[in-house]
Amino acid sequence: MVIKAKTIYRICNLLGIITIVPFACHGHKPIGEIFVIGGIHRSHESAQIYTYERMGEIYQHLKPDILCIETQQKYVDDDSYMGTPFDFKRFMIPLAQKDKTPIYGIDWWNDEKGQKWQELQQKAFNDTSLSSEIKLIGGIFLLLNEYFKSKDFEDINSQYITNLWKAKNEFKYYILSRYSEYEFIAEFENERNNHIVNNILKIIKEHPDKKILIAIGIDHKYYIERELRKRGIHVLNVKEVIQKWWK
Repeated sequence: MVIKAKTIYRICNLLGIITIVPFACHGHKPIGEIFVIGGIHRSHESAQIYTYERMGEIYQHLKPDILCIETQQKYVDDDSYMGTPFDFKRFMIPLAQKDKTPIYGIDWWNDEKGQKWQELQQKAFNDTSLSSEIKLIGGIFLLLNEYFKSKDFEDINSQYITNLWKAKNEFKYYILSRYSEYEFIAEFENERNNHIVNNILKIIKEHPDKKILIAIGIDHKYYIERELRKRGIHVLNVKEVIQKWWK
């Protein structure tokens, strides 16, 4: 029996597959396009090319229909952008506002859990039984940060760097999972990432035919891209976005 694509679409809706319907059902390709740009937060200050100003220039080249930012929606609604990383707050957001491009906050935070997460991280970093592992994790971060100093948009957002960042985090989670006291660190980070992904999926569902730029800290990039692709959403790689969006 052949089931029509429209019927599959309706079944997906009935089953509650809410945010992925246009993309996950067989025979439907995404109409819109998604790109995740990784900001490097304070490392932009020491970067020779990938500066805060450069983030604004990149936004102007990409000209998305919708800008998703690493901030909570309530801070978009009150126009304070409180706690928004400077990578995006200084240039990207003002340029989007000038263009009247819709801006959505995709971040999630819980104060109580966040405080516990911060305290446990500090404790883990000072735990002498983890010193060699923490030194390795910190060393990987320092090497990446040094690499970023002389690199631009295409290199920093390449799949190779994304994979390195993924490997760094997976190693960290492996080490922490061996100590029940520190398991919460990975749990909280994954919970936050899952909320971010779900927020993005809602926006995609509401705007299936739009070019959506997701501006977020590079630490989240691999997770977001992986989860969106699992759901059949075509996330552009850096070469594709330059070919298709760059103006």
